[in-house]
Amino acid sequence: MTDLELDYQIAEAALEEADEAITKLREDYHALQDHADELKAILRNHGIEYPDFCGW
Repeated sequence: MTDLELDYQIAEAALEEADEAITKLREDYHALQDHADELKAILRNHGIEYPDFCGW
């Protein structure tokens, strides 16, 4: 195996790891967004606007 082939395999593995990490971050973001939406709905049901709750 040449140095170039080894570098290629390392780069390919790094790209796969990065893709997995981005996928996990995307899933976590969507889960967080779902929870935030639930919080906003609870606050709205009690007459509290979300920006007011956060002090914005």
